[in-house]
Amino acid sequence: MEALDKVNPNTRVWLSKLGDQSRWTKWQFNPDIKSDVNKTNFVESFNATLGIDRCRPVLTLLEGIRRVTMVRLASRRQICEGWENTDICPNIVKRVQTLCQDSRTCIAYFSGQGEFEVHDGRSVLPVSLINRTCACNLWQISGIPCKHGIRVILHAKEDPHKYVSSWYSVEVYKRAYSSNIKSIADPEQWPGQSLRMCYLRLHP
Repeated sequence: MEALDKVNPNTRVWLSKLGDQSRWTKWQFNPDIKSDVNKTNFVESFNATLGIDRCRPVLTLLEGIRRVTMVRLASRRQICEGWENTDICPNIVKRVQTLCQDSRTCIAYFSGQGEFEVHDGRSVLPVSLINRTCACNLWQISGIPCKHGIRVILHAKEDPHKYVSSWYSVEVYKRAYSSNIKSIADPEQWPGQSLRMCYLRLHP
């Protein structure tokens, strides 16, 4: 905050009007959610997939959203069927591998049962394997061990993948995409003349 004040004193006032800090500052994120990002990128990506449907009437737009979502759910369900030999999702495995590389700059010192002190440059951070916590707070927020946690896990000669939250397991991923959205027939195939006429009135 002091650094921000030097750049622009009005910054602190602007931030105070953003509401609850859990919405915009990482240290206030709810650790139960297991997400370390708070962006609208997924909304922009979703809007881009709608294409020309965004310019059409509301019902046509909703039909386009239904179709895009139907295909996306089915595609992800099909992809994860080949993940039988892994406990956690492949992209998380890659993330852990990157963190293992990053942790090389850290030094872990044993301080007690499951407790360590990690030196990362000038920073000194307590890490607990028992509680799965690090003073940097990234492990608690994301559910994935931070580089300090990874250094401790490797120092203890354990597998980092065992310390990844179950939220990132293949089982949970498959459960998330287990259902599907049914396809909808053309209005000409709908039972009852009244339903067809209703649709045609809304889609001239």
